[in-house]
Amino acid sequence: MKRLLRFSLPIVIAGVLGPLIGGLAICLFAAGQYVVDKDPGPIADLFGIFPLYMIFAYVLGWPIAVLAGLLVSIWMIFRPPGIVAVVAATAAAVGVLWLAAAANLMGPLPNLAYGMLALTLGLSIVAAIVCWLLARPFAARIGP
Repeated sequence: MKRLLRFSLPIVIAGVLGPLIGGLAICLFAAGQYVVDKDPGPIADLFGIFPLYMIFAYVLGWPIAVLAGLLVSIWMIFRPPGIVAVVAATAAAVGVLWLAAAANLMGPLPNLAYGMLALTLGLSIVAAIVCWLLARPFAARIGP
């Protein structure tokens, strides 16, 4: 039971916290753009769009987060994951899902996120590193 819990922990942490961190990073970026804009408009518009950013972060980011968490869990069978393993798993997850979206296997909505590969990859790596830092105390080798 303890092995199953340790195996599922990276998947749960990545699936729940990964899109949250990505959405918060987008909100922070939008707030920075608002600050440097010459004619930004009312700040209520900015705060009104933050929930939309968070919803889209979960709708579009959960497949990346769950796949990356699964890859890290598989890595944990052999050795405790380091930051290189987490970043590699995230890059592989973004790459696989980008290829699936490019082949039109995921429908029209994910093409919105996976069309911006650099932004998606960057936000996913930042979210993965933060999730790894939060889960590092629990990350240990699962296998024999």
